Amino acid sequence: MTRSINISVLWLLTICGFACHSICDVLPMFWGKNMAVAATYGNVDQGMIVFMMTLSYLIPACGMLCMLWKAKVSKNINAVLAVLIGLFNIAHAFMELPSDNAGQYIIMPMMIVVGLVLAWYSIKYVKED
Repeated sequence: MTRSINISVLWLLTICGFACHSICDVLPMFWGKNMAVAATYGNVDQGMIVFMMTLSYLIPACGMLCMLWKAKVSKNINAVLAVLIGLFNIAHAFMELPSDNAGQYIIMPMMIVVGLVLAWYSIKYVKED
């Protein structure tokens, strides 16, 4: 496979990892665990929702769109986004773990690996020319 296809697959794995991470968080609700956050009274911080949507979908989608063009600027944008996602995956794992949800011990380390490989491939793709 070409490097651009590899990078696109890694972006897709990133989106899938964030989706699995979210699903893993809410699964205990289906077995009767109360998932409500205490003292929120149903108010949701819209900034956090936008932030998580940006990290879990918008940045990976922009990274994948950058793979459609072989221009130097799109390669550079992709590399910057990939490094940001890689660093976020590491930081998020340290914030999330230890967890009482065993699924996170599978998802979070894999997200770190995918993020680091994505950043590495993206940086190599910039240096290819």
